[in-house]
Parts: sequence; C-alpha cells; structure tokens
Amino acid sequence: MKNLVMQGNVKEGIYTTSEVVADYTNVELRTLNKLTNTYKSRLETFGKVRFEIRPLPSGQKQKIWHYNEQQATLLITFMRNTEQVADFKEALVKAFYELREEVANQRVLLERNKQVNKDLGQVIHEYLPDNQYAYSNYHTLAYKAVTGYTPKQLRSMHHIANAQEALTSEQLDECERVKQAIASLIMIGQPYKVIKQAVSIVK
Repeated sequence: MKNLVMQGNVKEGIYTTSEVVADYTNVELRTLNKLTNTYKSRLETFGKVRFEIRPLPSGQKQKIWHYNEQQATLLITFMRNTEQVADFKEALVKAFYELREEVANQRVLLERNKQVNKDLGQVIHEYLPDNQYAYSNYHTLAYKAVTGYTPKQLRSMHHIANAQEALTSEQLDECERVKQAIASLIMIGQPYKVIKQAVSIVK
C-alpha cells in the first residue's frame, strides 16, 4: 500500500482521504460520505473534518473528505470489519506513524538549515559585501542543485511561503551540505561559475 497518508498545510497536518479509504477497503465513496455525514459530530471531536471539491470528467463535482489520524481510525470502526478493512487499518496506522517521524525529522533539519542559511549569509556579507544579488543567487543555486527547481518555483508548485517546507528530510540534509560547501568555496575566493560546477559534485 502506498500514499495512504499525506502532509497538508500547518492547520491540516497529516491526513488521509475518503478516496484512499474507498480504494483500499472496497467501500464506495457514497457510503463513506454517508458515514462521514452521519458521524460528523463524533469525528469532529478530534478536529474539523475538512474536504476538497474535485471536478469529474462528466462536469459534476465530487466531495473528498480529509481525515486526520484519529478521525480515520474512528471512521473505520463504523465500517463492517472485513479482513480487507482490518488490513487497511493496520497499514494506515503504520503510514501515519512513519509520516509523523518524517515530519519530526524535517523540523529538526529545518532548524539546522536556518543556522546554515545564517552562516552562508554571514560569509557572503563578509566576503562579497558589494554584491547585492550574491545571497539570492547562491541560495537559488543550492535549491536547484538539490531539487532541480528554484525556491520561487517550489513555493508556486506547493503553494507555500517558505521553499524549505517543500523539501524532504533527505533534501534538507543535502541542501545543508551544499550551502556549507558554497560558503567554504566563497571563503577561498572561488567565483560563482566554479562554485556552480562544484555543487554538482557535492550532491
């Protein structure tokens, strides 16, 4: 089972959807919609039950519910406990746990990256004081080396204010190494062109 849970914005956090539940339990979406509406007040004991509206090829629209871990677990208790439902519940609990671990690791790395950004900024301020575009250029270079996209592109693609939020733990760690390498190369006087070539080796 893959993609059982997703990471939303800060308010939504980690969630699964009625579409995922339907796919893996062999229960129709309309049945899940009915269950959700019937037990909505109980589900919202664990927070607001959010949803999105998706267009269908027919031109109609479909409501897809978003459930946090507690809501999803409670919803499944209202379903007939077939072997398939039981297997899904087990896999879902594991998926929520794994993504929580990933998010926790991301937060640690985000804090470390803040310090690395500060260090890179200090190096640029000291060694390239007259280049007003240096920090933006090197910051963008690090992101492109790691993800293939600029921070601006990542913010637009993921609808976020901070490009770091789009990176996985592995990418955050890699970005940290690249920025440290950039800072070191700046300190020994290497020009942008040489540094740009070098960061691909750091990867």
